Amino acid sequence: MGRPKGAKNKRNYIVERIAAKFELDPFEVLMMIAVGDWKGLGFEAKTRTTFTPQGIEVEEEVIPIAQRCIAAKEATKYLYTPKTKVELSTPDGASPFRIIVEDYSSK
Repeated sequence: MGRPKGAKNKRNYIVERIAAKFELDPFEVLMMIAVGDWKGLGFEAKTRTTFTPQGIEVEEEVIPIAQRCIAAKEATKYLYTPKTKVELSTPDGASPFRIIVEDYSSK
């Protein structure tokens, strides 16, 4: 028994309602960060001026490259299935295959 295949659990239902309330698609936001779409994310400019503790003026991007890389990495989870480890074995525990290397270059 249980839920029918594809039915949403309570947590997913709540998350989808909140996203709809804010008209927000998490994947779209990740992609906007990944490509550096500062306008789409509501920033006024591509860079901003900040000051170091010593009072030196520094110009920095509002979406640093490190954040863009993290967003791109997270977005791949939506696009590609994760790779799974496959182990080969035999019932007696022996090696399931044998590797033979032959040099055909001299033949």
